[in-house]
Amino acid sequence: MRSIGAGVATALLALILPFATSAQNGLERFEAELKPRFELKQFTCASGTPLGNSGFVLNDVVATIPANPATGDKESTIKIQKATIEALDFDRLKKDAKTDEAPRFAKLKLDGVTGNDEIFTALQPFGVPNVPFDIALDYRLDPAAKVLDLEILEVALRGQAKIALSLVVDNVSDKISEVAGTKDDGRLRTAALTLDDTGLLAKLLSAWAKEEGVTPEELVQTALAGLAAFAAQQSPPTLKALDAVASFLVDWKAPKGPLVLAVKPAKTAGLSDLDKIMVPDALTEEFGFDATYPGTRPGTAKTGASGRK
Repeated sequence: MRSIGAGVATALLALILPFATSAQNGLERFEAELKPRFELKQFTCASGTPLGNSGFVLNDVVATIPANPATGDKESTIKIQKATIEALDFDRLKKDAKTDEAPRFAKLKLDGVTGNDEIFTALQPFGVPNVPFDIALDYRLDPAAKVLDLEILEVALRGQAKIALSLVVDNVSDKISEVAGTKDDGRLRTAALTLDDTGLLAKLLSAWAKEEGVTPEELVQTALAGLAAFAAQQSPPTLKALDAVASFLVDWKAPKGPLVLAVKPAKTAGLSDLDKIMVPDALTEEFGFDATYPGTRPGTAKTGASGRK
């Protein structure tokens, strides 16, 4: 009887051990499955800890990308103070994965991103300091339903501005080769864009105005005049949303808070529906447009900065 029990225990161990030894946490999977695909010249981090089976945290990351056409045939170095990866589609990102299949999900946050590539210094000629970026991404792509749910894509330029986007789009393929050919087939369910400016807009407007040989105020007035012409054909619900946009533009030197733009079409909307936007009140009735801004002043869309009709 004892020998039978020992035999059963041995058999169970034989079944369990292969799964136990092959199980990996998120950090181990990153080391084994993702790093080989990056083909970096150098990759270091001060420390790393796992977050469950598909997550990990890396501190003080330094990654050197070899010279290639995308980097202007120069080496590029990226530094990240802290990378928090809560979930990642390892199966579609590992080295031997099918290259035509887009990752189905990701939830991550990158704090303090800097680098010597041109993308990190592109705004310096406009008077914008080379400060760190903070990036957050959380999305899920359902291949069967062909639905992309972008919970958040947020990019913050420290001390300058923060931009956040969320949306749900139907008819989105998980095949990378099909995305370009079917971009016109996507149907938007909902979307929201938050612009939280703390200095970037003033710098960009000033630089643009200098290039055009005008003042920033003249550029803003031109934009407000165009908005006023559009507002003249709209009813109160649409005007309320446009007032928020106009008030934000008027406050370009020092916005009083974030401008939030949202759309929720009565029916899903695609690129082909944009020709309806000039129809009076289609902005709110067809596209479900709304806008909020803490410094909104009623009537600004029609009157502009002057506040007078």
